[in-house]
Amino acid sequence: MNRLDLPEEVREFKKFVQSRQGLVDDVRRGKYSWQELFDIWYKHGEKDPLWEKYELITPQDDHKDSESGSGKFSNLLDMVSKIDFDQFEKQVNNLSKTIDQVQGFLQKRGHHDPYQQYNQRKRFF
Repeated sequence: MNRLDLPEEVREFKKFVQSRQGLVDDVRRGKYSWQELFDIWYKHGEKDPLWEKYELITPQDDHKDSESGSGKFSNLLDMVSKIDFDQFEKQVNNLSKTIDQVQGFLQKRGHHDPYQQYNQRKRFF
């Protein structure tokens, strides 16, 4: 059996787990084991009172709060693909110019970098 060829029950359980917010977190915290949850789900199905405390995730919620690492990675890729890099470069250049202006203003006013003074005093060896 290939790793991708999971039994039908396991695939259904996996979908069920992904549809319940907080279930994965409780397993990670050690409140339940995957085996315990699978056994409850297999014996009692989705009607067991245990599942009532886990909010059902709608497709919109799933987009906002993905439990899987691959879901987070795909969300990151979506965000990166939406970035306008020309606009981003303009913003970085504007920020750089602003920092240069503030530094120039501080130098004209006689403000010195306190770290520079500290480093000069420290060099007596």
